[in-house]
Amino acid sequence: MFKRVGKKMVRTSGLWLLLMLLLSACQPIMPVPIQPPAGLRPDAPTYAVHGPFAVGARDFVIGEGDDAIQMTVWYPALNPTHAKEKIIYHLSEKVTSIPPLPAAERISFGMALQDATPDMAQAPYPLVIFSVGLAGFRQQNSYLPEHLASYGMVVLSGDPRGETLFGEFWAGAATRQIDVKRIIAYADELTAPGGEWAGLIDTELIATAGHSSGGWAALAGGGAQLDFGWCTANPDLVIEGTNCTQFPAHQDEIAAILDLESTPETLWPPTNDPRVAAVIALAPDGDIWGADYEGVAVMTVPTLVMGGSGDTVLIPEITSYPIYEHLGSANKSLVVLENADHWIFTQPRQEIPWMGNDIPYFVHTDPVWDMNRAHDLINHFATAFLLDTLKGDKDAHAALLPDAVNVPGIEYATTMK
Repeated sequence: MFKRVGKKMVRTSGLWLLLMLLLSACQPIMPVPIQPPAGLRPDAPTYAVHGPFAVGARDFVIGEGDDAIQMTVWYPALNPTHAKEKIIYHLSEKVTSIPPLPAAERISFGMALQDATPDMAQAPYPLVIFSVGLAGFRQQNSYLPEHLASYGMVVLSGDPRGETLFGEFWAGAATRQIDVKRIIAYADELTAPGGEWAGLIDTELIATAGHSSGGWAALAGGGAQLDFGWCTANPDLVIEGTNCTQFPAHQDEIAAILDLESTPETLWPPTNDPRVAAVIALAPDGDIWGADYEGVAVMTVPTLVMGGSGDTVLIPEITSYPIYEHLGSANKSLVVLENADHWIFTQPRQEIPWMGNDIPYFVHTDPVWDMNRAHDLINHFATAFLLDTLKGDKDAHAALLPDAVNVPGIEYATTMK
């Protein structure tokens, strides 16, 4: 009897299996996800999970000679073969902060598809101009542009001009402001009717973002105005090798590059494109906005400031904190990674193979934070902020309200309601 029951059970199971196969054949075929819905770590918060778009990356050059801007663009892309997003970035030989290595060794790794076809299905996409740190390379923070592109944004970043890491960089006070507008103008050409990427970019919805020196450039791109009064008012706080030791001494040359009729004595005129509607400043410089930060008080666009409370390069008490406090924006937020140092916002060291024993270990690392955890959080806050401000996403807005932000290691302040 036991065997008969067993045969009956096997026979019944076989019928059920056949029925399930027939039913499954009648179901619609679900598409294979282009990218697994994951962040850099399993505990990634909502907007740190990879977005719905595959990510493409392509290089362009604006201008010629000393005026040339070597640029990378990240964008929503097609991925019909479901290839893994993996890319080797080739870094420009003009970047002075990179050792003199053969071209084959001047590389970094990222997550994108080289020269993939743009995805036009939901175009046009908002534009983000990202500015890297002092004498840096345009792929230095690539995890963030890659992530923003996965949420339907086009991100452009160029190598900074006129700066050397341990030499003169005062010209960057002018070229950084000029180049943000040049890159926006180039995006206008790309997306214009008849342009190479006609219809891809919405240049009426623009954000500026950046880290360190790129952070002050992002603020200027949103309407902040230079003022070197802080340097005069705080001589005991001026550190050698910072903006205060170069910008005021060369302010006549800076004014000439900006094509000003005279050198301003207080607030410098704004250089922003009026279409810029949001700003993200990561550990930005704070010594060039006036004695009482008048230069950021004039800003009105929504602004997100992020910094590390352990920043040893740009001390948060004279950078991120007072910048946030004095911002004139009605919509402003401050995210502080507790005990994080300045390099928390850059690409992890293991993704930059040329970084060896000759480069201090603390560069592109952090003594406290796991870099992937930090980058998940940076991606989360930056993405939610831009989805809210540029696309009016209500869920993203809700994720940034005070009661929604309860993350260990994060201090948060906001005027959002």
